Amino acid sequence: MSETPKIISGWSVWLLRSRLRIFVIAEAFKFFGNPFRAISEMKRLGDVRRKVHGSKRISKCIKSGSQYLWNSDYCSFPSERLKNLIQGEFVRNGRNKNTYTGKMAALQTLIWGITNRCPLSCRHCYEWDNLAQTDTLDLKRLSQILSIFKTYGLRHIQFSGGEPLVRFNDLVELIKDASASMDCWLLTSGFVLNREMAATLKSAGLTGVNISLDHWDAQLHNTFRNNEKSFGRALEALSNCIEAGLITSLSLCATREFVSEENLVKYAQLAKNHGAHFIRILEPRATGKFNGQKVSLDDQHVKILSDFAVRFNSDPRYRDFPVISFFGESQRKFGCFGAGNRYIYVDPNGEVHACPFCRGSMGNLSEQSFEEILGKLRTRGCHMFDRYHY
Repeated sequence: MSETPKIISGWSVWLLRSRLRIFVIAEAFKFFGNPFRAISEMKRLGDVRRKVHGSKRISKCIKSGSQYLWNSDYCSFPSERLKNLIQGEFVRNGRNKNTYTGKMAALQTLIWGITNRCPLSCRHCYEWDNLAQTDTLDLKRLSQILSIFKTYGLRHIQFSGGEPLVRFNDLVELIKDASASMDCWLLTSGFVLNREMAATLKSAGLTGVNISLDHWDAQLHNTFRNNEKSFGRALEALSNCIEAGLITSLSLCATREFVSEENLVKYAQLAKNHGAHFIRILEPRATGKFNGQKVSLDDQHVKILSDFAVRFNSDPRYRDFPVISFFGESQRKFGCFGAGNRYIYVDPNGEVHACPFCRGSMGNLSEQSFEEILGKLRTRGCHMFDRYHY
C-alpha cells in the first residue's frame, strides 16, 4: 500500500519554508547570473505574494512521500517541475520575456476535457452544450494532442470532461504518458471511482484527485447533481483515493445560496472528518446550464469566502483541517490567471478556451498550431477579469 498523504503544520512547515526559500534563491541566481539582480527579483516576487495572499501565510501543507504541496494547482516541492514554474515567474516580470524561452513564459497548468460523456446531469454543468453519447477524438488523437502539451513544456495537467472516468482505459494511458514530465490531477464527480480504479490511477502516475462535492448536506448535494447517489459515491471515491495513496481535494461550486459562514464551517468539518487534504472553492459562472442566469457572486460573498480561506489556512486552531484554495479575491485584485497567462482549457473536441467557464474557442488543435491559438488567447484576455498584472 502507498504511503498515505497527510497534512503537516507547526515547526516542520516553518523549516520547509526555509528550504523552499533557498530553493527559489538558487534558481534566481542561476536564472539571472547576477546576485544583485536575483535578490531584487526575489524581493519583487515576495511583494507580489504579499499583495496576492496578504500578510498571513498558509500555516500547513500536504506531505506526500518526499513531496510537499501548498496548493493543488501547482507543482510539488522539491521538483524539477517546480523549477520550471519558478523560471516562468521570472520571465513574466515584463523585463525578461525573452531571457528564458525566447518567447512568452510557458503555461503552468492545462485543464483538459477528454470526453463528452457523463453519467450525471449537474445543475451547473459548464460543458452542457457539448455533452454527447460519443466522443469526437480517439485515443490516438488525444495522444497526439498530449505530445503538443509536452513539447510546449507544460508541467501540470488536470484531466476533466464530461466525466473522464467513463474513458478509464484511455485516461490511464494518457496519465502514463504525461506523468513522466507533469504532475497529473483528475477532476471528477467520483461517481464510478472504486478502489481498483483508484489504485490503477495511482500506479499509472496520477498525483491527486479533485472530487466534486457541492454541499455538506447530502440531499442538497444530490439535488444539485440530479442524482440521489452522488453524495455517497463522492465520499466513497474520496476514501478509495486516500487508501490508494493519492492526494485528495474536494471541489466546491460555491453558489450564492451556499455561501455563508455556517455552511463553510460545516463543509470544512465534513472534509476534515473524511480525510480530504485540500478544499478548492470555485465560483459559479453563467455558462452551460447556468447560461443567462444570475449566478455570479457579489462582493459580500467573495469577502466571506476570502475571510474563511485565510482564517482556516493561517489560524493554528484549524491546523488539522484541509488547505483551502480560493483564487476569486486575487483575480479581482490582480487579474485573470487563465486566458493563456498561467492556464487554459481545452475541451473534448480539441477547442481551446480561456478557461472552463469563459467559453469562446480561439481555435482547434487539429487545425491550428498551439502557439497561434495561445497568441490569440493572450491578446483577447478574459472577459470576467482584467489581464493579470503585478
